[in-house]
Amino acid sequence: MRAELFIEDLAPGGEGVARQGGRTVFVPFTAPGDRVVAELPAGEGALHGALVAVVERGPARREPPCRHFGQCGGCEWLHLAYPAQLAAKERAFAATLRRIGRLPAEELFMRPIVPSPSALRYRSRAKFHHERESGRLVFFQRRSHLPVRLVECHLLVPELDGLREEVGPALSAARVPAREVTLEWSEVQGKGAALVRVPQALSARGRAEELLAAVPGLAGVVLLGDEGDLALLGDPVLRQARTPGDPATLLQRSRPDVFQQANRGASSILVRTALDLLAPEGKDVLELHCGAGTFTGPLAARARSVAAVEVQGPALELARADERERQGPSEVRFFAGDALALSRAFARERGPGAHRFEAVLLDPPREGSKGIGPALRALSARRAVYVSCDPATLARDVRGCVEAGYGVRAVVPVDMFPQTHHVEAVVLLEGPG
Repeated sequence: MRAELFIEDLAPGGEGVARQGGRTVFVPFTAPGDRVVAELPAGEGALHGALVAVVERGPARREPPCRHFGQCGGCEWLHLAYPAQLAAKERAFAATLRRIGRLPAEELFMRPIVPSPSALRYRSRAKFHHERESGRLVFFQRRSHLPVRLVECHLLVPELDGLREEVGPALSAARVPAREVTLEWSEVQGKGAALVRVPQALSARGRAEELLAAVPGLAGVVLLGDEGDLALLGDPVLRQARTPGDPATLLQRSRPDVFQQANRGASSILVRTALDLLAPEGKDVLELHCGAGTFTGPLAARARSVAAVEVQGPALELARADERERQGPSEVRFFAGDALALSRAFARERGPGAHRFEAVLLDPPREGSKGIGPALRALSARRAVYVSCDPATLARDVRGCVEAGYGVRAVVPVDMFPQTHHVEAVVLLEGPG
């Protein structure tokens, strides 16, 4: 069934929201103020329609610059003016904190969203699928496994977009049985690295060496097999500027199989925002989920000491290597293990050698850090900053911190992924005492 709809708002998942016969209808690739024709499925309750035509353009709509928009699943909001994207993210994020975190508006202390330095061409890392039929690296269409044979991608930095064009055919020519491919680009080195998922890493090593030889822009390749087996070729460890374009900042090691922020410019803003809220000067700080050290180096430059905790081995190796090159009076110690378990162990320590922390910084993965509130209370940490890439788990965990006696003192959303509905955030918590 086709219906003409008026798009009233944007849903947290990125789709336009309309009403039809008392029901809510979600339509992708629409903008507030649009009048559209949509194909609606049969059924009860909320409906997910498909856009057929835009009858009248809303004030936030713009012409998308990419020929693949509307088919490719990589962008949701390339048709939206950037200020409208930011406003939608602010509203959705605040609503999630109120709904899941049960925080009233007067206790949010929410600051305006921090925009990305670049709304386009900002990604220095991206994941693709290798389509054997065409020999190209592709994205999938929205909610399907149908390939989009990319000619361009306006989210990728130009050098990464060019590397994508080279690597796909080179994989086919070398007969590497690739499935997924993650590419990363270093502006500092003018080189890239690749993570290639294959059935067996060791058996694909010889063919991957042909790939490395055929693509001068690749500094190294990581082969990852289905059983977790790993093979490294060349030098896949890249050096990334912590603040792009600023040679005075230290470099950070990165490897394509270890998590790293794709938007380097926004990442530097995220780090600065988190540390300014934490105010670690002269403090002993516990850093949970330190990863490859995105926050560790800048934190060490300001704190008296840092105890950095991470469960993943390769990430810790990169962070430790960066720390060995850092010059400064503050002490940094790394601990391998589960973040919550180690924080509880620190809290149980007694005597003159016991670890005591005045501040805590945590940047957990998407599933969050359930139970962090009681852990912070056991540590007697007066101040904590929680960095999150998932508003729902952040709201859940912040609620747990409030129940443990902490108050929310500041909330700062940061736009790491323009043209999508995703948003990161930094929350400052203060405890009693």
